[in-house]
Amino acid sequence: MLTKILLLLVAAGCTAVPLACSSGQAGGPADDGTAIAPAGLDVTLEPGGAGVFDLVGLTLRDGPSGLELYAALKNDGDVPACDAAFKVTLYDRAAQPLGGWINGLHTKHFFRYTLPDGSSTIAACASPGDVAMAQIFTMAADVTAAGVSQIVYYYSYFALDAVPVDGLAVSGVTAVRTGGGTSYTGTVVNGLDVTASSPSVTVFPVNRAGRPLGAASSTGTEPIPPAGSWTFQTDVADAQGAGFAAYPAASFGD
Repeated sequence: MLTKILLLLVAAGCTAVPLACSSGQAGGPADDGTAIAPAGLDVTLEPGGAGVFDLVGLTLRDGPSGLELYAALKNDGDVPACDAAFKVTLYDRAAQPLGGWINGLHTKHFFRYTLPDGSSTIAACASPGDVAMAQIFTMAADVTAAGVSQIVYYYSYFALDAVPVDGLAVSGVTAVRTGGGTSYTGTVVNGLDVTASSPSVTVFPVNRAGRPLGAASSTGTEPIPPAGSWTFQTDVADAQGAGFAAYPAASFGD
């Protein structure tokens, strides 16, 4: 039986490291290389334990529809972390909770595992050494980033007895500067022996420390057959950054 493990992590004192999945240049200068922004934001543990992920970057910023949060976590363990999620609770300057939000972590590797009934399924996982990323939008429309004093967070994942397989791979990513920011073009190749339905890709511009500054995404209109590919162009991220990290996703059927 699969056991879902709830894991908690302290962000204070985390070491900024380059992203394992970051490549290319976004076409402009990086920012100051900080791991947490804005300066002075207190990111702390929800008591209960720790696991394979280490937080390497977090950005809280004002977006057009409210607060936006971006986070990068590196798998420093020796097992893949599959179907991972990231949750935060925000507190204002008076230490009052503003609410809690959760979203899945973007990962770049794929594993096949066998269910108790003998069937198999594909899971998206962060392999040891991988960096996963989270994005949470429209958090609190009436609060600015400057009004948040503390973030308390945790993450969860499945530790699966699974076999790594060739999955979706992103290649040839190029940053395209526009008047409003940066979009990205590239190709997603399906290395699986099953069709990838509803394919998508999310690209995060990052600073020199690997901290995600924003996100741009694209969703395909057609499935990708085995050994097939999809050429994409994302929408625009208003952040530029020193590099970027790209993550593919899709639904699979056996």
